[in-house]
Amino acid sequence: MLSSTLPLVPDLLAAAPAVDLRRIIRAVASSTAIETGQAIQELENQLLSDGRFPALELAVSGPA
Repeated sequence: MLSSTLPLVPDLLAAAPAVDLRRIIRAVASSTAIETGQAIQELENQLLSDGRFPALELAVSGPA
């Protein structure tokens, strides 16, 4: 059996800042734009204004 005192998540990752929702939306919009040929801004606006799932939040990893 292996035993270690090393943390499962490196300290650098544990100390990382919270995920910025606007950055995620920009990443999703730009990725979708590449695949569909639509404008990034148009997709970004659509994601920001989409009210179908208002209670849905992003899952975060790490301690709460």
